[in-house]
Amino acid sequence: MTSNATGSKSDHNQNTTVAALVHIAGLLFGFMAIAFVYLATDDDFIRKNAMNALHWHVPVSVIAIVVVVFGVVVSEIAGVALAVTLAIATICAALIASMKARNGRAWKYPVVSQLL
Repeated sequence: MTSNATGSKSDHNQNTTVAALVHIAGLLFGFMAIAFVYLATDDDFIRKNAMNALHWHVPVSVIAIVVVVFGVVVSEIAGVALAVTLAIATICAALIASMKARNGRAWKYPVVSQLL
């Protein structure tokens, strides 16, 4: 009976670790890695975190393309400033979401959670 309780705790720890890594994977590999995890897992907590990460990384990827075009067409300095701002916001949001997931909470990213 004790082994079941320990196994359950171990599964929960593993789920929170994978959920936390989903947010970091978005930083390193983009939204395709998050989509792969979302489709590959059947764990509700991991799927919820992956969906939250997708809700952030997909629009941010589109915005990044717009920023690049803006930087090329309008102003390189403004494009670089927007790109740096977007990168800092993405890193900060992903790290916060990763820490929340590690603590067992599925954190919704700001701004985009209200849009979807």
